[in-house]
Amino acid sequence: MEKAERWRGLTLTDISIFIPVYRESGQLPTILNKLVLQDVNKEIFVTIDEPTEQFLEKIKQFNSVKFIINKERIGKANALNNSVKLSSSKVLLFLDADVELSDDPDFLKKIIMEMQHTDVLDIKKKVAKNSFLSKMAYYEYFTFNISAWLASRYLQKCPAVNGAAFAVKRETFDSVNGFRKVVAEDIDIATRAFLEDSRFAYTKDVEVKNVVHSNWTSWFRQRKRWAIGQALWLKDWYKELGKKCVTKPQIFLPGLFFLYPSFMVFFLSLAVPSTWMYDSLLVGSFFLSVKFNIALPVFLVSLATADLLKTLLISLGSFAVTAITFMGFSRKLGFEIKLHELFVYYFFYSTLWMTIMVIGYVQVIVFRKKAAPDWRT
Repeated sequence: MEKAERWRGLTLTDISIFIPVYRESGQLPTILNKLVLQDVNKEIFVTIDEPTEQFLEKIKQFNSVKFIINKERIGKANALNNSVKLSSSKVLLFLDADVELSDDPDFLKKIIMEMQHTDVLDIKKKVAKNSFLSKMAYYEYFTFNISAWLASRYLQKCPAVNGAAFAVKRETFDSVNGFRKVVAEDIDIATRAFLEDSRFAYTKDVEVKNVVHSNWTSWFRQRKRWAIGQALWLKDWYKELGKKCVTKPQIFLPGLFFLYPSFMVFFLSLAVPSTWMYDSLLVGSFFLSVKFNIALPVFLVSLATADLLKTLLISLGSFAVTAITFMGFSRKLGFEIKLHELFVYYFFYSTLWMTIMVIGYVQVIVFRKKAAPDWRT
């Protein structure tokens, strides 16, 4: 009765759902089963590039879904732009073919309601923790959610969106001319909407789960593509985003802290002078000389490791601040934080990912790389 009252009197606008697939997707039948059962006026478009015969057999049962079959690979941006042209709804929902939808019967209704008050909607995303890499990705996606929540809560503007699941109003999509043929097409369209002053919102009431890579080879291949894609994105938009960052640094700086926590250790290690460490060691050595007459050896060894000690103290201190902050946001956004997993994520996984990012930026800026591996226009 409570749910019925919640939706009574609400005029639900239509919603169009778009799912791009390359060759095949093990998750797609489950996604479609859940979408078909949603009690809203909807249309579902699935574009498949180079499908396998076995996969086409599996999806024959979905008569209400509009399938667009491409014998050649036309790329994600083209696939989505072409299917949007065939749709008629005011709300456009984009889903990756490797997400898991919740069992919420009001999944689409909630999205439609949220879209009444915004132009771009980022949807809460989690990761099922079933391997080491998925446990690390869980915290990585948690940082995506924190950044999106902060932008939505305090600014109603955001230059990025996680493309696994997000919605856009048709008028906004048309005003930015849809997706561009770039590696990071999701961030790119969000940036263009942001520069046009479109409203942004994040919802924690609607949730999907991402299926992430569980082996290192696939992970590295994906991350190299992401790193180059982000570098190319920033190369395209750094002037416009730089102007926004100067006037509204609160949009960008918190996101940088949450997305790349190891960057803060690197930055503080460079910014904080070592003088205070040397002075502390000098005082300590003087005390030892008075008490035990062993100051000189300790002082010489300590001076050689002063910078290392400084970095260690900064690292542990910044981790403590990060852990406390993450614990607070985990309660607010509905995530589960385990300190030992967060420790590995903070000191190992995020550092590795930041290193790959730096290499990607060097490839784009220094060596003029214009495409990512395994990416097609």
